[in-house]
Amino acid sequence: MAVVPQDLVRALINLFTNAFHAVRQRQQAGEAAYHPAVWVHTRTGPGGVEICIADNGPGMSAAVQAKIFQPFFTTKPLGEGTGLGLSLAHDIIAQGHGGTLTVESQEGQGTTFRVGLPLNGSA
Repeated sequence: MAVVPQDLVRALINLFTNAFHAVRQRQQAGEAAYHPAVWVHTRTGPGGVEICIADNGPGMSAAVQAKIFQPFFTTKPLGEGTGLGLSLAHDIIAQGHGGTLTVESQEGQGTTFRVGLPLNGSA
């Protein structure tokens, strides 16, 4: 399956935006000695490529994680989020590129989004 760069960039920018929003939210909470950080890791394997975007923001509960890719679901304050970003990112990656988008999060620790993209011919 061929990658559509514009679509993939749109999905990744959304993941970065969410990570930056999360660390800013935790920083604004005034937590002592907190240092905001966002990490990006990539790796290739026999089946494809994995891109991990992690942050040390406030994290998400299991209930929020269960809904995070649903259209119109948002964790942002009223007027700041449409609830379409992660839903569209998921659709772009899963339906448009035959990949996977998963989330791992722990409240108070941060969140990691994992994007899995198959190599050409392995989808």
